[in-house]
Amino acid sequence: MEQNIVDKLRKKDYKVQEYFYKTYAKSMFLTIYRYLNNEEDTAEILNDGFYKVFSQLDKFKEGGITELLSWTKRIMINESLQLLRKRKELKFVELNDNQIQHLTINSDMDLEAEELFNLITKLPSKYRIVFNLFVVEGYNHQEISEMMNISESTSRSYVLRARLKLQEIIKTTYSYELR
Repeated sequence: MEQNIVDKLRKKDYKVQEYFYKTYAKSMFLTIYRYLNNEEDTAEILNDGFYKVFSQLDKFKEGGITELLSWTKRIMINESLQLLRKRKELKFVELNDNQIQHLTINSDMDLEAEELFNLITKLPSKYRIVFNLFVVEGYNHQEISEMMNISESTSRSYVLRARLKLQEIIKTTYSYELR
């Protein structure tokens, strides 16, 4: 069945395209929103991204629905990053390892996924984007450095700074003392 869906999508079967869109639009919307933090832009990128997926399926390597979803997600993320670059909202400052020494992050506070998602949206965009790529999407620092055109050490430092900023936000929002 999985391969059947991919094959029908390749043949531009409108009903299967509609099914694919309706089935995965919400999860892709949430992925995009984590980067853009704006519903209007997210909706625009969602539509542009699905258009790109459907029109460029010939570039999709062989695989089933799981691989297609990974490929689709990568397109959505890349489209989000392109919009941020276009608007010049994606600026990074190079940092070296000496600038972020011996910082530890600990938290024994349990947060629901939705609460954590809301807290992440409060991060400054440069930290939020790299944090999402690393922590949420699972990219490694080398992949992030290539995607964002930054050094690996900058990627690492932005993830660290995002975590520290999240701790500040949690402390302020919940009056919770982190150890």
